[in-house]
Amino acid sequence: MALTKSELIGELKHEINSPLAAIRNALYLASVRSNDPELIRYLRLADDEVSRISTILKNANQIDENKRLHALEYLADAASAA
Repeated sequence: MALTKSELIGELKHEINSPLAAIRNALYLASVRSNDPELIRYLRLADDEVSRISTILKNANQIDENKRLHALEYLADAASAA
């Protein structure tokens, strides 16, 4: 069975977000257990980048949905103008 682009994006988001959540949890635990300010700074930097990846994944599906909505609006406008 072939997946639609939207379904594929959803599957990829799920498969990527699960390990990202584990990484974020590990980074958090390491940062709260560390007394080294420099290490904490690096751990927070890594967490920020993981968060950035999560945001990109979240937005990927919204971009696809927005394109679909714009196409539907265009078709509706074209149909009403005819």
